[in-house]
Amino acid sequence: MKARLLLVADDPLSASLLRGALQGAASFDVIDGYADGGAPCGATVATYQPDVVVVDELRSRDATISRIGEVRAELPAAKIILLPTNMEPPWLTAAASAGADAAIAKTARLDGIGALVREIAAGNVFHAFESYQSAPRTAGLGLRALTERELEILRLVAKGTPNSRIAATLWITEQTVKFHLSNVYRKLGVSNRTEASHYAYVHGLFETTPRGVAA
Repeated sequence: MKARLLLVADDPLSASLLRGALQGAASFDVIDGYADGGAPCGATVATYQPDVVVVDELRSRDATISRIGEVRAELPAAKIILLPTNMEPPWLTAAASAGADAAIAKTARLDGIGALVREIAAGNVFHAFESYQSAPRTAGLGLRALTERELEILRLVAKGTPNSRIAATLWITEQTVKFHLSNVYRKLGVSNRTEASHYAYVHGLFETTPRGVAA
């Protein structure tokens, strides 16, 4: 039985080209259309229940990370493959932390992407994202390590805003808020909202420029 594959993208032209490449890989039943990465996609992936999800890098990296996190939250067993425009180690680490299993550079030949996705989905390719696999050494990295979205959520948490209100304010799902918070806790080396809030105030998050962060 062919594996069901769903594409997440926010560029119709890119999505069309990628779907053509993926349909050429005989192992997949590519779901018609694509999930719009410009909006939360948890409900979409929950409806289609794909075995493989290919996430085309979106216009916003924060949005890309959010979509990966939403897919992983809904489909713990699915293979998630990112197609980034470049293979910068910090970017790949963030994607792996969000739940991506692998990454294929978009500079790869279009007619070869389908074959690469097929091999990854079959478990024939493995790559450990070094920084992510060494997560214990990254604990307590501090505010410098947080993405803009994580800082945004931390500020709201420190103001006492509940997850449901944060989700409504930022137009993301509550599950995505929880995902970002887990990353915030790991990066700051804290265990809960109270400790994270205390860290934010002690380290000047509500000043114009956080202490220790260059303007």
